[in-house]
Amino acid sequence: MKSSVSDRLIRSTGDLVWGLVFASLLTITAISVTTVGIIKTNEQTSTVPVESPRETKLDEWRGAGLEASAGDAVVKVMQAEVGPIQYRTLEDIQFQSAEEFLNLKISIRNRSKVKKYSYLSLGLYHTAEDLLQDEYGNNYPIYISGTVGVVGQLNYANLYPGQSVEDLIIFARPVKSARHLRLCLPGAAITGGKPLYLQFPAP
Repeated sequence: MKSSVSDRLIRSTGDLVWGLVFASLLTITAISVTTVGIIKTNEQTSTVPVESPRETKLDEWRGAGLEASAGDAVVKVMQAEVGPIQYRTLEDIQFQSAEEFLNLKISIRNRSKVKKYSYLSLGLYHTAEDLLQDEYGNNYPIYISGTVGVVGQLNYANLYPGQSVEDLIIFARPVKSARHLRLCLPGAAITGGKPLYLQFPAP
């Protein structure tokens, strides 16, 4: 009987000790997990990259006016008016169009002192619709006359050093509410491939 009571007491004491040990291990594990979680949270917070402000694009139209230069070319808007086109046939017979267009007269000067260039009229071959636009985003395509010529429009010209020529480009008529027109002339050999940006009041 005495030995059985002693055995039970020893087993109860052993269970209590193991229970305390197990509880201590759980507490240590919980503290470790919590500590690791805090460290990870702090690391994540400290390593979040701060976004730098995006760079703004260069505004090509800033400072654009009646004159622009690129490469060896200097282009200037001489006149802009809305009206009919004056046609001319191969037999030199002239007649007016029934529809009104934007008649844009420009000058092209070769400012090089040594190089000669060949100028081909933009109004004869370019069909892009986004060369001319107004402040509302309306685009005005170039008008190509076709088989008949237009009085004042060049076909081809040699531009010698220091020489200037004048040309006429025909566009679709702008809306009446337009106040400003923007013209982007594509780059050619005379400009070194760089486009020219011009801005002028709508007629």
